[in-house]
Amino acid sequence: MAEIEHFLQYLQEQFRELEVLLRKILKEEKSMHDEVLMKKGFIIHSYSLNYGKVNLDVLSEILAELENVLKREIQLQEDLEKHSIEMNDIERDFEKIAKKKLHTNLLMKYLKEALYYCELMIARIKQLKAMLQDGMKLHKKSLSKETEMFFASFENVGTKILKFVRFLEQLTQKIVNFEKEAYYPEPRTYGRAMASHEYMKTLSKKKLSSSKDPTPVFDAPRSVISKIKSMSKDQMKTFLVRLELLVA
Repeated sequence: MAEIEHFLQYLQEQFRELEVLLRKILKEEKSMHDEVLMKKGFIIHSYSLNYGKVNLDVLSEILAELENVLKREIQLQEDLEKHSIEMNDIERDFEKIAKKKLHTNLLMKYLKEALYYCELMIARIKQLKAMLQDGMKLHKKSLSKETEMFFASFENVGTKILKFVRFLEQLTQKIVNFEKEAYYPEPRTYGRAMASHEYMKTLSKKKLSSSKDPTPVFDAPRSVISKIKSMSKDQMKTFLVRLELLVA
């Protein structure tokens, strides 16, 4: 698997526990049809508070995990920045071959937003814990208007965090599918590794040469190229010989 896929899965893992905990008290609602991401091919949902699941223990767990995520805030952004060139390469390949945008440029924007909303959620969690400790009973129909506004804000912040998680999951899957199935949408001409006489002819003419027209060349998706680069010389030789037998 390409390095960028490993990185995106790593990024998902940094938010996995937080997602699980938030989903204990937030239930998924309808798709957000007015959300800009819907137009870019991503399905994003809104979330509402599941009042019956809210208690001091789960709020304490969420608070601790929010703080854990924010401890990695700078590192997460630096890690993403280090992979920016690879993300740009994938974006360019995707647009060239799939004839549409992958929108990898949104990843840093939504990561920063998610981290910002994690800070806001910490404040909301502390407020809600104080309300429960003061004896407030969570019955939606009996809440005051002011309290209703607080819970609306709580749900909105939670939705923003989970929006990033959902976007990241779908972006990763789009890249995995692209590498596996959609590298070339049309049939391509594939060939074997060069024979020695072809190699010498190519060197002397300084251009790709063979007895066939067009000259067959070895072409592969990024995932296969990455696999070949990681091979030892013996593994590479075996792989290319097998390829020659398949296409001869």
